[in-house]
Amino acid sequence: MKQKVFALLALAAISCKAEHALPPPEPKAANADFSRAAGLAPPPAPPPSANAVASRPELQAPALPRIIVRTAEVSLIVGDTGATVETLARLAAANGGYVTDSKLWRDGEVMRATLTVRVPAPKLEAALAAIRKVATRVESETVSGDDVSQEYVDLESQVRNLEAAEVEMRQLMATVRERTKKAEDILAVYEQLTQLRGQIETAKGRMRYLAQMSAMSTIKLTLTPNPVTKPVVEAGWQPVAVMKDASRALVKTAQGLADVVIWAVIYFGPLLLVFAGVIFIAWRVVRRRAGWARAS
Repeated sequence: MKQKVFALLALAAISCKAEHALPPPEPKAANADFSRAAGLAPPPAPPPSANAVASRPELQAPALPRIIVRTAEVSLIVGDTGATVETLARLAAANGGYVTDSKLWRDGEVMRATLTVRVPAPKLEAALAAIRKVATRVESETVSGDDVSQEYVDLESQVRNLEAAEVEMRQLMATVRERTKKAEDILAVYEQLTQLRGQIETAKGRMRYLAQMSAMSTIKLTLTPNPVTKPVVEAGWQPVAVMKDASRALVKTAQGLADVVIWAVIYFGPLLLVFAGVIFIAWRVVRRRAGWARAS
């Protein structure tokens, strides 16, 4: 409730100051006085013509600042990916820019890379021309722009209004301190001031971000090596290492066979002997019974 009261006081103070700030009314013409005396509404003023607006600069709307965030995406075919990455980093520095992101990885036997480069906006075309010369072939190139002029102007207006409200709120703070001198009232106004200051700083931060993004253009690069430049024999091929790997595989195979023989002799040998003894005993028993049968 107290916050609403202070808000109403602030609005009242603002309106009073606005009324005092209005200029004194200009003297009306004689026909306007006559119309008022007769109880008639004065005729409306005719709107200015297009020629009058063109001839009077003060009637023309001011031009909005052009704030455009430009981004380029380029896909390149290169001879040596690693060397090209270093060359592009030097080109960015030569044009007053820098590399913000770099990634290299091996896709099978192919080295690929991606880079993100930022250069001053006026040097974007020069930087793109230099990048094209580094590549063996340009697969694709896209340049886009995001016009944030309206957002920037809206933020400027928002900052002006918030700063004006902050000034009035500070005056209200001084009035509350002089008249009421209550801590809770002062804290309520101070809370409103803190919120206003936070909104102002947020809007100014967004304005700085838009200004920085428009001042520096972004170039996103994708590097793919040319298949023609791929060597017949890869630099990493080592025949001696391959022979060692084959020898290890042979030794492991022989060890496996030896393990099978050892298991057969140690584990299955006694079992086979027992099984053979049982079969021999059974055969003898059967043979003896057959002899008894023939004798009887």
